[in-house]
Order: sequence, then structure tokens, then C-alpha cells
Amino acid sequence: MNGPISAERLIAHLRTMTIGLRLICLDSIDSTNREVKRRDQGDREGMVVFSEEQTAGKGRQGQVWLSPKSKGLWMSVLLKPGLPAEKIPQLNLVAAAAVALSLDKVDSCLDKKSLVKWPNDLFLNGKKICGILAETHFRENAARSVILGIGLNVNLDAEDFPPELKEIATSLLLETGHLYNREIIAANILNCFEELYLEYVNKGTLDRTLEICRTRSAVIGKDVILSNQDRQKQARVLDIGPAGELMVRLEDGREMAIVSGEISLKLA
Repeated sequence: MNGPISAERLIAHLRTMTIGLRLICLDSIDSTNREVKRRDQGDREGMVVFSEEQTAGKGRQGQVWLSPKSKGLWMSVLLKPGLPAEKIPQLNLVAAAAVALSLDKVDSCLDKKSLVKWPNDLFLNGKKICGILAETHFRENAARSVILGIGLNVNLDAEDFPPELKEIATSLLLETGHLYNREIIAANILNCFEELYLEYVNKGTLDRTLEICRTRSAVIGKDVILSNQDRQKQARVLDIGPAGELMVRLEDGREMAIVSGEISLKLA
């Protein structure tokens, strides 16, 4: 179960039409997002790169993403959605919703337990278990390609986390006591993602994604701290808007919409 991810075994669990039809499984790489960028030579979308470990895994705002060998899912997907720039941030929500749905299918004790911390993290029992990073390469005003990185802590032990992360990050193993088959989880993520992704790209609807992100929100109804460069404001999260924006009420009573990329978000 803790052996290297096999493309052949993973394919047996896939039901996608595009996402994951080309799978690249590596032993060690600096970053799966970087590797997808290096390999993107005009390929059609759907290429997925997995690595057993990342030596320079990256989270939002340049933060390091811990990626110990054969313990998690460190993966990136090549997308070519043809969307205008303002519609790209919603792909973070699509991916977050897909991961949440996929975990429901993996283990009954995970059913509806993972929560989405807008816009691109998942929490389990109050600790971060998954991070999502979308990097966009533009041509004129449309995205030529989007590289969607997903890091999911699967079978990490307590000693895999450095002291500064022990109180804020966790894994499926630590929360349930169960070891998990990473290939089955990966296939579930890709299956769920393609379904929600095609609804958005082909039909223009975020309805299912938003329903999942609202009902599974870690922040709606909570007081949060909005950080923008060196300025911080406290606010109450009211809802997620129809375009995936975060609707908040500031301490002075003003209501405003926060768009992905404008702020970093910390629970108060």
C-alpha cells in the first residue's frame, strides 16, 4: 500500500475522458507543477504528473509544501480551459470540491468530514490536510494553460511533521488510524474533478461546486482576519458568492466581496 504509485493500477480506477489519460509517475522531483510546465509542449489537457516526493514543493505565496516520500499525493494536472482571466480563480474551488467529494468515497469515517477553507485548502478536524495551487500561463486575455497542483497528506505519521506544523497540519492516517491506498484516492480525485471541471468549462455553471463549498465551508459564519500586504482587517464571513467570491462583513458594518488572490485568509 505504501509502494510507489503505478500508472497501470491507477488507470484501472479511472473513469475520465480526458483528465489523467496521460499519467507520469516519478520518484523524486523538485515540484510537480514545475515538471508539468517543463513537459507542456502543446499537449492537450489532462496530463497528470505524480511524484513520490517533492524536494521543493510550493504552496500559496511561495510557502514550502512538505512532501515526504511515498506518504502523500503530490500531483499536478495540465488544464487548457480557454477561460478569460477573471474565471480562472474559480478552478481552485472546483478542485477543493472535488477533493472533498473524493474523500467521502474513500472511507465512511471521512464522509462529509473534510471542510473547505476558501479558496483552496481542505481541513480535517481543524487542521490542514490538503492544499491546492493553480498557476496560470496567459496568452492575451485567455489562459493558455493552467497547472493545478494538489498536495494531500495521506499516510504521514506524526514524526513526518516538523514542530511548527504539528498543531496546524494533519494526515488521513493521523485522523483515522487507517493506512490508505493512494492510487484509489488519486483516481477518485481525478474522476470527481473532471465532472465538476467540465460542468464549469463547458456549461458555465459552478452550481454544484458552490453547493459543496458552501455546505462544507470552514469559514462561513466565522470571524476571520483578512491580510493584504501589511494591513489586516477582521471580518465575519457571510457566504460564497455566485462567482466564487467570499462575501464578508467588516467590523464597521460594510459588506464586501473578496476575490481570490487579493488576500490571505486566517481564521480569527
